[in-house]
Amino acid sequence: LESRLEAAGAALQELQAAQDRPEPAARFENPVLNPQSRMLTVDIVAQVPDVHASSLDVGFCRVGEPYSLAWKLGTLSPHADGVTYTGTVTFPLDLDMGLELRLADDTVLYSSATIAPLLPLQMQSGGSGFHYSYERQELSLLDFGVHLMSPSGEETEPADGVFRLYQNGTLIHTIRETADRPMLDVDGTVQDGVTIPCAPGDRVRLTYACSDPFGLRYEFPLYEQKAMRWDDMEECPLSKTPSLAWPE
Repeated sequence: LESRLEAAGAALQELQAAQDRPEPAARFENPVLNPQSRMLTVDIVAQVPDVHASSLDVGFCRVGEPYSLAWKLGTLSPHADGVTYTGTVTFPLDLDMGLELRLADDTVLYSSATIAPLLPLQMQSGGSGFHYSYERQELSLLDFGVHLMSPSGEETEPADGVFRLYQNGTLIHTIRETADRPMLDVDGTVQDGVTIPCAPGDRVRLTYACSDPFGLRYEFPLYEQKAMRWDDMEECPLSKTPSLAWPE
Protein backbone atom coordinates (compact mmCIF):
# COMPACT_ATOMS: atom_id res chain seq x y z
CA LEU A 1 0.00 0.00 0.00
CA GLU A 2 2.82 2.38 0.88
CA SER A 3 4.50 1.60 -2.45
CA ARG A 4 1.28 2.26 -4.36
CA LEU A 5 0.75 5.53 -2.48
CA GLU A 6 4.29 6.66 -3.29
CA ALA A 7 3.81 5.81 -6.97
CA ALA A 8 0.49 7.68 -7.03
CA GLY A 9 2.10 10.69 -5.35
CA ALA A 10 4.95 10.72 -7.88
CA ALA A 11 2.48 10.48 -10.77
CA LEU A 12 0.47 13.35 -9.31
CA GLN A 13 3.60 15.48 -9.02
CA GLU A 14 4.50 14.76 -12.64
CA LEU A 15 0.97 15.67 -13.73
CA GLN A 16 1.09 18.91 -11.74
CA ALA A 17 4.48 19.78 -13.22
CA ALA A 18 3.15 19.14 -16.72
CA GLN A 19 0.12 21.36 -16.05
CA ASP A 20 2.35 24.14 -14.68
CA ARG A 21 4.74 23.93 -17.63
CA PRO A 22 3.92 26.68 -20.19
CA GLU A 23 2.81 25.63 -23.66
CA PRO A 24 5.13 26.64 -26.52
CA ALA A 25 4.10 30.09 -27.70
CA ALA A 26 5.50 33.32 -29.11
CA ARG A 27 4.64 36.99 -29.14
CA PHE A 28 5.86 39.92 -31.23
CA GLU A 29 7.08 43.24 -29.85
CA ASN A 30 8.49 46.60 -30.99
CA PRO A 31 7.22 46.60 -34.60
CA VAL A 32 8.99 49.03 -36.93
CA LEU A 33 7.60 49.69 -40.41
CA ASN A 34 9.45 50.99 -43.43
CA PRO A 35 6.69 52.22 -45.76
CA GLN A 36 9.16 52.87 -48.62
CA SER A 37 10.46 49.30 -48.76
CA ARG A 38 7.27 47.90 -47.19
CA MET A 39 9.27 45.87 -44.69
CA LEU A 40 8.33 45.03 -41.10
CA THR A 41 10.90 44.50 -38.34
CA VAL A 42 9.72 42.85 -35.10
CA ASP A 43 11.22 41.30 -32.00
CA ILE A 44 10.15 37.71 -31.30
CA VAL A 45 9.84 36.45 -27.72
CA ALA A 46 9.19 32.70 -27.62
CA GLN A 47 8.50 30.47 -24.62
CA VAL A 48 9.61 26.92 -25.48
CA PRO A 49 10.12 24.62 -22.46
CA ASP A 50 12.19 21.41 -22.40
CA VAL A 51 14.38 22.27 -25.40
CA HIS A 52 17.59 23.71 -23.84
CA ALA A 53 19.16 24.39 -27.23
CA SER A 54 22.00 26.78 -28.09
CA SER A 55 19.66 28.29 -30.69
CA LEU A 56 16.14 27.75 -31.97
CA ASP A 57 15.20 27.67 -35.65
CA VAL A 58 11.80 29.10 -36.57
CA GLY A 59 9.96 29.35 -39.86
CA PHE A 60 7.42 31.91 -41.07
CA CYS A 61 4.66 30.02 -42.85
CA ARG A 62 1.30 30.61 -44.39
CA VAL A 63 -1.52 29.49 -42.12
CA GLY A 64 -1.77 25.69 -42.22
CA GLU A 65 1.45 25.11 -44.16
CA PRO A 66 4.33 23.08 -42.65
CA TYR A 67 7.76 24.33 -41.66
CA SER A 68 9.21 22.76 -44.81
CA LEU A 69 7.30 25.34 -46.88
CA ALA A 70 8.34 28.35 -44.76
CA TRP A 71 8.84 31.47 -46.83
CA LYS A 72 11.33 32.87 -44.30
CA LEU A 73 13.58 31.24 -41.70
CA GLY A 74 14.96 32.77 -38.52
CA THR A 75 17.05 31.87 -35.48
CA LEU A 76 16.28 32.72 -31.85
CA SER A 77 18.83 32.88 -29.02
CA PRO A 78 18.23 31.33 -25.58
CA HIS A 79 17.99 33.13 -22.24
CA ALA A 80 19.41 31.84 -18.98
CA ASP A 81 16.04 30.45 -17.87
CA GLY A 82 16.23 27.78 -20.57
CA VAL A 83 12.67 28.53 -21.66
CA THR A 84 12.77 31.97 -23.29
CA TYR A 85 14.22 32.52 -26.77
CA THR A 86 14.41 35.89 -28.52
CA GLY A 87 15.42 37.34 -31.85
CA THR A 88 14.69 40.12 -34.34
CA VAL A 89 13.46 39.53 -37.86
CA THR A 90 12.70 41.70 -40.89
CA PHE A 91 10.43 40.56 -43.70
CA PRO A 92 8.37 42.02 -46.57
CA LEU A 93 4.89 42.93 -45.40
CA ASP A 94 1.83 41.96 -47.41
CA LEU A 95 -1.15 43.69 -45.77
CA ASP A 96 -3.44 40.79 -46.74
CA MET A 97 -1.21 38.02 -45.41
CA GLY A 98 -1.81 35.55 -42.59
CA LEU A 99 1.04 34.13 -40.57
CA GLU A 100 2.17 31.09 -38.59
CA LEU A 101 5.45 30.82 -36.71
CA ARG A 102 6.60 27.18 -36.49
CA LEU A 103 9.49 25.17 -35.11
CA ALA A 104 11.31 22.65 -37.29
CA ASP A 105 9.16 19.86 -35.81
CA ASP A 106 6.04 21.83 -36.91
CA THR A 107 5.12 22.99 -33.40
CA VAL A 108 3.04 26.15 -33.92
CA LEU A 109 4.24 29.03 -31.74
CA TYR A 110 1.91 31.66 -33.20
CA SER A 111 -0.97 31.69 -35.68
CA SER A 112 -3.12 34.51 -37.06
CA ALA A 113 -5.32 34.73 -40.14
CA THR A 114 -4.27 38.39 -40.58
CA ILE A 115 -1.11 40.42 -40.09
CA ALA A 116 -2.96 43.05 -38.02
CA PRO A 117 -1.94 41.73 -34.54
CA LEU A 118 1.75 42.36 -35.36
CA LEU A 119 1.31 46.00 -36.38
CA PRO A 120 2.06 49.11 -34.25
CA LEU A 121 -1.59 49.94 -33.52
CA GLN A 122 -4.10 47.64 -31.82
CA MET A 123 -7.68 48.52 -30.88
CA GLN A 124 -8.32 47.97 -27.17
CA SER A 125 -11.81 49.49 -27.06
CA GLY A 126 -13.87 52.13 -28.81
CA GLY A 127 -17.33 53.26 -29.80
CA SER A 128 -20.02 55.72 -28.77
CA GLY A 129 -23.20 55.97 -26.83
CA PHE A 130 -26.42 55.90 -28.86
CA HIS A 131 -30.20 56.07 -28.54
CA TYR A 132 -32.79 55.17 -31.15
CA SER A 133 -36.28 56.63 -31.17
CA TYR A 134 -38.76 54.63 -33.24
CA GLU A 135 -41.40 57.32 -32.79
CA ARG A 136 -39.17 60.04 -34.25
CA GLN A 137 -37.20 57.56 -36.38
CA GLU A 138 -33.95 59.19 -35.31
CA LEU A 139 -30.66 57.82 -34.05
CA SER A 140 -28.62 59.97 -31.68
CA LEU A 141 -24.93 59.32 -30.98
CA LEU A 142 -22.64 60.92 -28.38
CA ASP A 143 -19.67 60.21 -26.09
CA PHE A 144 -17.29 59.03 -28.79
CA GLY A 145 -13.97 57.53 -27.69
CA VAL A 146 -11.23 55.01 -28.46
CA HIS A 147 -8.27 53.42 -26.69
CA LEU A 148 -5.40 52.13 -28.81
CA MET A 149 -2.33 50.20 -27.71
CA SER A 150 0.88 48.70 -29.03
CA PRO A 151 1.29 44.90 -29.41
CA SER A 152 3.08 44.86 -26.03
CA GLY A 153 0.06 46.48 -24.34
CA GLU A 154 1.28 50.07 -23.96
CA GLU A 155 -1.29 52.81 -24.57
CA THR A 156 -0.52 54.80 -27.71
CA GLU A 157 -1.86 57.85 -29.50
CA PRO A 158 -2.70 57.59 -33.22
CA ALA A 159 -2.27 60.33 -35.81
CA ASP A 160 -5.12 61.91 -37.79
CA GLY A 161 -7.78 60.01 -35.86
CA VAL A 162 -11.34 60.36 -37.13
CA PHE A 163 -14.63 58.50 -36.62
CA ARG A 164 -16.57 57.56 -39.73
CA LEU A 165 -20.31 57.00 -39.61
CA TYR A 166 -21.87 54.88 -42.36
CA GLN A 167 -25.59 54.38 -43.03
CA ASN A 168 -26.57 51.45 -45.23
CA GLY A 169 -23.02 51.30 -46.57
CA THR A 170 -22.68 55.02 -47.39
CA LEU A 171 -20.36 57.37 -45.48
CA ILE A 172 -22.58 60.14 -44.08
CA HIS A 173 -20.45 61.87 -41.39
CA THR A 174 -16.82 62.37 -40.46
CA ILE A 175 -16.45 63.04 -36.74
CA ARG A 176 -13.42 64.25 -34.77
CA GLU A 177 -12.94 64.67 -31.06
CA THR A 178 -12.05 68.19 -29.92
CA ALA A 179 -9.98 69.52 -27.02
CA ASP A 180 -13.27 70.77 -25.52
CA ARG A 181 -14.75 67.35 -24.82
CA PRO A 182 -17.43 66.09 -25.19
CA MET A 183 -17.88 68.55 -28.06
CA LEU A 184 -17.31 67.06 -31.50
CA ASP A 185 -16.25 68.35 -34.90
CA VAL A 186 -18.88 66.89 -37.23
CA ASP A 187 -18.01 67.61 -40.86
CA GLY A 188 -16.42 70.88 -39.73
CA THR A 189 -19.22 71.97 -37.37
CA VAL A 190 -18.72 71.82 -33.60
CA GLN A 191 -21.63 70.22 -31.77
CA ASP A 192 -22.23 67.95 -28.77
CA GLY A 193 -23.54 64.91 -30.65
CA VAL A 194 -24.86 63.52 -33.92
CA THR A 195 -28.51 62.88 -34.83
CA ILE A 196 -29.50 61.22 -38.10
CA PRO A 197 -32.80 60.11 -39.65
CA CYS A 198 -33.02 56.35 -39.22
CA ALA A 199 -35.87 54.06 -40.27
CA PRO A 200 -36.41 50.51 -38.97
CA GLY A 201 -34.13 48.18 -40.90
CA ASP A 202 -31.42 50.80 -41.51
CA ARG A 203 -27.89 49.70 -40.66
CA VAL A 204 -25.44 52.12 -39.07
CA ARG A 205 -21.72 51.35 -38.81
CA LEU A 206 -19.11 53.29 -36.84
CA THR A 207 -15.39 52.98 -37.62
CA TYR A 208 -12.23 54.74 -36.51
CA ALA A 209 -9.58 55.68 -39.09
CA CYS A 210 -6.07 56.77 -38.14
CA SER A 211 -2.37 56.39 -38.96
CA ASP A 212 0.46 54.84 -36.99
CA PRO A 213 3.82 56.63 -36.48
CA PHE A 214 5.13 55.13 -39.73
CA GLY A 215 2.22 56.33 -41.89
CA LEU A 216 0.33 53.05 -42.32
CA ARG A 217 -3.39 53.80 -42.45
CA TYR A 218 -5.95 51.81 -40.42
CA GLU A 219 -9.76 51.76 -40.32
CA PHE A 220 -11.00 49.87 -37.27
CA PRO A 221 -14.63 48.64 -37.29
CA LEU A 222 -16.20 49.56 -33.93
CA TYR A 223 -19.81 48.41 -34.26
CA GLU A 224 -22.72 47.97 -36.65
CA GLN A 225 -26.31 48.34 -35.47
CA LYS A 226 -29.67 47.73 -37.13
CA ALA A 227 -32.68 49.85 -36.17
CA MET A 228 -35.67 47.84 -34.96
CA ARG A 229 -39.40 48.58 -34.64
CA TRP A 230 -39.08 49.78 -31.06
CA ASP A 231 -36.66 52.06 -29.27
CA ASP A 232 -33.67 49.77 -29.63
CA MET A 233 -30.89 48.67 -31.96
CA GLU A 234 -29.83 45.13 -32.85
CA GLU A 235 -26.08 44.51 -32.91
CA CYS A 236 -24.88 42.97 -36.17
CA PRO A 237 -21.90 40.57 -36.35
CA LEU A 238 -18.79 42.51 -37.32
CA SER A 239 -15.15 41.55 -37.80
CA LYS A 240 -12.81 43.61 -35.63
CA THR A 241 -9.96 43.29 -38.15
CA PRO A 242 -8.97 46.74 -39.47
CA SER A 243 -8.64 47.54 -43.13
CA LEU A 244 -5.09 48.66 -43.94
CA ALA A 245 -3.54 50.91 -46.57
CA TRP A 246 0.00 52.08 -47.27
CA PRO A 247 0.60 55.84 -47.32
CA GLU A 248 0.37 57.29 -50.80
